[in-house]
Amino acid sequence: MSAGTVDQDKVAAARAAIAENPVWYHAIELAPGVVTPGFVDHRPITAKVLPDDLSGMRTIDVGTFDGHWAFSMEQRGAAVTALDLPDFDATSWPPIHRERLLREAAERNMQLGRGFKLAKGILGSSVERVQVDVQKLEVDDLEGEYDLVFVGAILLHLRDPVGALERLAAQLKPGGRLVMMEAFSKTATLRAPRQPMASFQTLNTPFNWWVPNLATLKAWLMTAGWVDIKRHGFLRPPGEKEMRQTYIQMSARKP
Repeated sequence: MSAGTVDQDKVAAARAAIAENPVWYHAIELAPGVVTPGFVDHRPITAKVLPDDLSGMRTIDVGTFDGHWAFSMEQRGAAVTALDLPDFDATSWPPIHRERLLREAAERNMQLGRGFKLAKGILGSSVERVQVDVQKLEVDDLEGEYDLVFVGAILLHLRDPVGALERLAAQLKPGGRLVMMEAFSKTATLRAPRQPMASFQTLNTPFNWWVPNLATLKAWLMTAGWVDIKRHGFLRPPGEKEMRQTYIQMSARKP
C-alpha cells in the first residue's frame, strides 16, 4: 500500500469521525487538512502555553472535552491522563440553568466524551481518559504522582475553584508544575488591580459561577497552597464569536 493510499484512508476516516460527532468544542487536526469544526481553536496558542518538550513527564489535562490539550501534551512526549466528567448530567452547571442546558444538549445530540474517543482513535493516541469531577478528585483516583497539570478555562465553571486547585496539587510530585490559561474580568482588574475581586455570574450566564480579576486568580492559587506564581501574558485564541475572550496565562509550583 502506497503512502498516498494510507493518507487518503486516514483523511476518509477523519472525515467520517467528524460527521459522527455533531458538536465539537475543540478544533483538532485529525488528518492533513482535516480539522474538527470546533467552537474554539487553541492551535495557534498551544506553543505559547505548553513547553516544547515534555518527554518522560506524566501530565494531567483537566476538563479535556475533545482532547486538544491532552493530545498536544502527548505529541510533546508526555504520558497524559485526561480528566473529564462521565456525561453532562454530572456537570456543575448552576441549578437555575441546569434543566434547560441538559435539554438543549440532548436536542443537539451532544455526548460528552464522544469527540475525545473519535479523535483518540484517528490520532492513534494513548491518552487515558478518567471520568471524575475535579472538585471531588481524590489522590487514589489516579495512579502515582504527576509532573505537570494543565488547567484551561475551567475555574470559572466550578463552584469551588480553590478546592479543585488544592486537589490537583495533591496529585503532583513536590516541585510539580501547574500551567494555567484562565478567563478573567478586565473591568474588575482595572478597578482593583491588587485587591482580589470576583463577580458571581450564575444569573448572567448559563455556564459560569465566577469571573475573577487577576488578583483573585493569584489569591486562589496561593490559598490552595501553590507557590512561585507567575503571569506569562495574555492570549486571545480564535473561535466562534460568542466563545472569543481574552485569557491570562499563568504558572505555579507545588512546594
